[in-house]
Amino acid sequence: MGAGGLVAAFLLAAATGSQLPVAPESDAAAAVASAIADGDAHYARRAEGARGGTALPFHADGTIVEYRRALALDPHSFEARLRLMRAIYFRTGFCGPMDARDEIRMLDDAKSIAEEVVAELDTSTGRHKARVQVDAARAIVPAAEAYLWAAVSWGQWAVYHRLSGAWQGAPRRIRDLAEAAISIEPGTAEAGAYVLLGRLHCEAPRVPLLTGWVSREKGIAYLRQGLALAPDNEALAYFLADALLAWEPSRRDEARALLQRCAASKPRSEWLVEGAHYAEQARARLATLG
Repeated sequence: MGAGGLVAAFLLAAATGSQLPVAPESDAAAAVASAIADGDAHYARRAEGARGGTALPFHADGTIVEYRRALALDPHSFEARLRLMRAIYFRTGFCGPMDARDEIRMLDDAKSIAEEVVAELDTSTGRHKARVQVDAARAIVPAAEAYLWAAVSWGQWAVYHRLSGAWQGAPRRIRDLAEAAISIEPGTAEAGAYVLLGRLHCEAPRVPLLTGWVSREKGIAYLRQGLALAPDNEALAYFLADALLAWEPSRRDEARALLQRCAASKPRSEWLVEGAHYAEQARARLATLG
């Protein structure tokens, strides 16, 4: 419709008392879908120009811009929020150092989005702590993925807010969300929930009344279970080796073998930067073992 047509429509609406014409709902949905698709295209190219385990931020930033555009069009878009949590994780974790204030703002945003998504999911899945009505949850296709990325978002946020995170119950929150993801679909995102639970139990301090439930044995068991489900996941191999060196030093040879396996792994096409990142970490850790 040209400018003259818009003026005519306005005058007609004023004369008849009718509402001004609005974009059809299908057009709005198409605009959201287009923004998400553009974000997905950036995300698929996130490894372009990477140097080993460090990506250039261009496509990661483009991903975030497009998912935010989708949310501006539809603040309730489940898919856009889920993808935005994932994109912030990649941008803050695999693109090298960034301004601390910008990073904290991103992580604060991811945690807020996580809480919105979890509140909506809990209503649909009947979740109480880590327990969900599995049939209801599986009817919501990305439910396990959403719980997982919410747990990741909480985990990254807690790194920068250690004191307030502890008092806000971040460790318990991460645990419950990761366990919910496993109860729905254990293999989600390369068994990513097992990485979270393994690291949580192996790395979180045991504080009476706050994290007395933390168990190093459980942490190692979670990492082993995850690696059995996703044997090519470099992160699981690396963190299992790290946990064995810290808590079961008698298994030093097993830890070394896991690090060697991770260091020599060829990153897979869909995880080029992430795989290279953990291979680099493994090589650095091997160098300290002598």
